[in-house]
Amino acid sequence: MGPADLEKLIKGIDLYTDERTLLGVGDDAGVYAYGGQVFVHTVDFITPILNDPYLWGAISSANSLSDVYAMGCKPLNALAIVGFNNCDLEIDVLKEVMRGCADKLREARTALLGGHTIDDKEPKFGLAVMGVCEKGRYFTQEGAKPGDLIALTKPVGVGVLTKGIKEGKIRERDIGDAIGYMLMLNEKASELAKAVEASACTDVTGFGLLGHSMNIATKSKVRLAIDFSKVPIYEESVSLIKQKIYPKGALDNYNFVKDKTINEGVEWWQILLLTDPVTSGGLLFTFPEDKEETFKKEAENLGLRVWVIGKVEEGEGLRVYVS
Repeated sequence: MGPADLEKLIKGIDLYTDERTLLGVGDDAGVYAYGGQVFVHTVDFITPILNDPYLWGAISSANSLSDVYAMGCKPLNALAIVGFNNCDLEIDVLKEVMRGCADKLREARTALLGGHTIDDKEPKFGLAVMGVCEKGRYFTQEGAKPGDLIALTKPVGVGVLTKGIKEGKIRERDIGDAIGYMLMLNEKASELAKAVEASACTDVTGFGLLGHSMNIATKSKVRLAIDFSKVPIYEESVSLIKQKIYPKGALDNYNFVKDKTINEGVEWWQILLLTDPVTSGGLLFTFPEDKEETFKKEAENLGLRVWVIGKVEEGEGLRVYVS
């Protein structure tokens, strides 16, 4: 499904909400108030992107937790969602997936309370996560203002890399840097966004950098200007995409953003890297320009490598250029 498909799907359907529903369908997660607390709820699952079941379980879990961090909130507990076929796969494979999940949840200090398994020819794994918005505060995709800087906390190009693995062009051991980033929780990135009082925030996942940037631009009624030369990209993905190795999702994401994107001399392969679907990507957030020094200092204190990739402008949609 594309970025706008869910909203189209429920259009005309009378969804029940109440006075405690603070944020419903359309953002990274739903937000609900109860008993003096503000809670955040999200769900995500993926098919295997690597051959190692432990890594799949751990990366999928980090990916599922990411929406909570993108809201600036803290995950509390989770339920596992499993699609698995016992006839095709040994139960030990699923045990390794769950071991990867358990280790990542322990790192996130998030309790696994249960879950549900279905028989499925294509394996799937993920989590439904509940978190708390401390002091009742949370980020949304709306709020970016002209003059704000745009920050990104992980490189892009993961979809191209996993496509390269499936086609036998590279091996898992060749993309250790990307695996390390996919395993990385967005907890520190969320702390950084809070420290600089981010005006809008989301995480970069299946809709690619430009798809998620478009969500912020649309909801904030601004234009996001992104400098391709400032965007962190996995080196191996550049070589692969120039060989025209990329997932179909990159084209789907491009078709979603192309009509509202001003392209200033960016080549086809560069645009496709920016629309490449990401698994367990970083946070994408906007923040006031006068917080740039705080941004640098806090990132250093957190031991977090981050990139400023552009600026928010008056207008609508996206502008992509090379400085």
